[in-house]
Amino acid sequence: MAHLSTSIKAGSLLFLSGRLAFDSDGKITGDIEKQTALILEQHFDELSKHNLRPENVVKAGVWLTERDDFQSFDSAYAQAFGDHRPARATVISQLAIHGALIEIDLVASFDSIVG
Repeated sequence: MAHLSTSIKAGSLLFLSGRLAFDSDGKITGDIEKQTALILEQHFDELSKHNLRPENVVKAGVWLTERDDFQSFDSAYAQAFGDHRPARATVISQLAIHGALIEIDLVASFDSIVG
C-alpha cells in the first residue's frame, strides 16, 4: 500500500488522492472508458463515506498516458458526472503503474457550490 491517505478533510474541503483503475483483484485492465468509469465509481464511493455526492466535486486532476484517449475519456467522465461540470485540469504523462491509462484525483466541498 502506498504511503498516502485515500482522502483527507481540510476545512470545508475533502481531497481525494489520485486513483488508478485497480479492480477487486488488484489488477488494471480495460480501455480508457472502462478505467475512467471504475476510478470515478470508486471515488464516488469514497465521497459517500463522507456524506458527499459527485455534485460536491469542485475540481478534478486528470493524467492520461495517451493524448488520443482524450475524447473517449471525456465521454466517460461526462457520463459519470452528468450535468455537473467540476473545474478540471488534464495532463498527458507517464504513470507509475504499468497498464494504467489514467489517474484521477478530486477535490470536493462540504459547502454549497455556486457555478
